[in-house]
Amino acid sequence: MKDIQGGLQFVEQLIYAKTGKSLTDIQKAVLQESWDGQRKTYNQIAEEFQYSASYIKQTVAPQLWKLLSEVLGEKVNKTNIYAVIERRRANQTSTRSQNLIERLRKRLEPYYTGQIQYFNTETIVNSPFKNHNKPLSPTTQLIIESYQKTVELELPKGYVPLNSAFYIERIPNERRCYEEIINVGSLIQIKAPRQMGKTSVVVRILAHAATLGYQTVSLNFLQADKKILTDLNKLLRWVCANITHKLKFKNKLDDYWDADLGSKANCTLYLQEYLLPLIENPLVLALDEVNEIFEYPEIAQDFLCLLRSWHEEAKDSKIWQKLRLIVSNSTQFYLPLIIAPFQVGFSVQLRSFNWEQVQDLAQRHQLNISIGYLAELMWLVAGHPYLLRVAFYHLAQQDLTWEQMIQTAASDTGIYSEYLHQQLWYLQQHPELAAAFQQVLKAKAPIGLEPVQAFKLHSMGLVNMRDNQVMISCDLYQRYFGR
Repeated sequence: MKDIQGGLQFVEQLIYAKTGKSLTDIQKAVLQESWDGQRKTYNQIAEEFQYSASYIKQTVAPQLWKLLSEVLGEKVNKTNIYAVIERRRANQTSTRSQNLIERLRKRLEPYYTGQIQYFNTETIVNSPFKNHNKPLSPTTQLIIESYQKTVELELPKGYVPLNSAFYIERIPNERRCYEEIINVGSLIQIKAPRQMGKTSVVVRILAHAATLGYQTVSLNFLQADKKILTDLNKLLRWVCANITHKLKFKNKLDDYWDADLGSKANCTLYLQEYLLPLIENPLVLALDEVNEIFEYPEIAQDFLCLLRSWHEEAKDSKIWQKLRLIVSNSTQFYLPLIIAPFQVGFSVQLRSFNWEQVQDLAQRHQLNISIGYLAELMWLVAGHPYLLRVAFYHLAQQDLTWEQMIQTAASDTGIYSEYLHQQLWYLQQHPELAAAFQQVLKAKAPIGLEPVQAFKLHSMGLVNMRDNQVMISCDLYQRYFGR
């Protein structure tokens, strides 16, 4: 059934906007009866509404079509009125989406430079998230049906598994890491705020390395006891013991540990003289959440300097050319200036998803979402991978409507409550940071902050930085913390 009421309302809004006047009752009647395939003749309309047929034919109808032609800027009559109005309504919807996207582009430009794509009317109409009548090939239909039968929703928790249908590749990050891991003595640094996908990328680099015949070991510093993290000797023994265990070799730490040499030398000798000679193929060692030691600057400085020395040794030493390092850390934790010079190897800074990646993720959740709605969601969460997955998961589960999700997103009971509470807790533990963020929330334009505070807020993902100024990164934070 054609949307008569929506069309009539649209026409009335146009006329009132152009002339400041409304349609008369008889004009509305003629328009309505002309809307759906000329259901009634002018004679029938006149009879029904008790007007003379000549009045309808010679006065009401001609004046109505003339008025609409002037308002719409093209010839309008009883035959084409439906087609003209529906085309205009579609164009206006596209324009609204474009305006929202443009607002979004300006808001996120410091963070998305070169990534936001523009969508014209044709792109929106032909979007895979809009229904259309274009037939699918039998092969494409079979693939879609098979996908719909086999894909199961995943609750967004932790890293994205290797076999997940919901992993979005971070082009070109993964490809460049795959190329880098082949180089002797390579060291890859992966940086991003928490829940941006660091571990998911690390897991895939390790999987790629395994396909090349490399041996792989992954250590997560979140699994180390605090008493280990605060003592360099215990930390390095913990690293060596875990590598030994995961390679299934016999633990010989006591044979190589000499108190007079110091823990860094002991750790180096243990790898150089015991572990590395036992393996034929390269060893890829992934150190995840290294930021856990950043709270202890002296420990962090010694440990990162040790990693740097291993990386440098590979230039001339064949034994150290077997070792490839991956260091992952959350930028939420400020790297003190005394250890900030750890700028070695190949560095990857994970960014939020761009438009193409957001569309891809929605499609993988089998969601039919218009570009306008996706723009609204991007405005809300600024392409944050985890926050997007949470939204798409709940929409796909159908446990809440789009309107409910948007309205409650920034509340203490919404889908982001746990995440927002974590951010709030961190700010509460750092009052000076909270005060700085308060300034950003109140500002109407980008402002300058003390560099360390600006860096920390940016590392948490709360602000975007450009030219030494910061601004709120997404509407979710403005709505939640602005209260």
